[in-house]
Amino acid sequence: MPKNYKLLKAIVITLGILIIAMVIVLIVASIMKYNDQKRAEAELVERYEASRQAAPATTSDPFDMDLNLEAGQEIISAESGEQGILVRIGQNGATQKILLIDYSGRIAGTINVK
Repeated sequence: MPKNYKLLKAIVITLGILIIAMVIVLIVASIMKYNDQKRAEAELVERYEASRQAAPATTSDPFDMDLNLEAGQEIISAESGEQGILVRIGQNGATQKILLIDYSGRIAGTINVK
């Protein structure tokens, strides 16, 4: 066994300092990762809220629209839904066309019944 206890003491102190430094590095890294996750979650929530606010016209927005019918056609029924107003057009009670009119007054879709 060597009699140089000063060298062994220095090695033990150095290793202890390195262990403490690595524990501190691990704690700081985990805190930084946690903060990055929270920041990413906050950005995701902001994008979601922005997309919800950028929704098109609401049901309270008024619109004016002319619906041209061919000779003999009449509106059989009109129903309101989430996507807009569903209008059935036909003759003598038989449906010929179904229109989906969104709440901004634009015809979103047409179904021709044959």
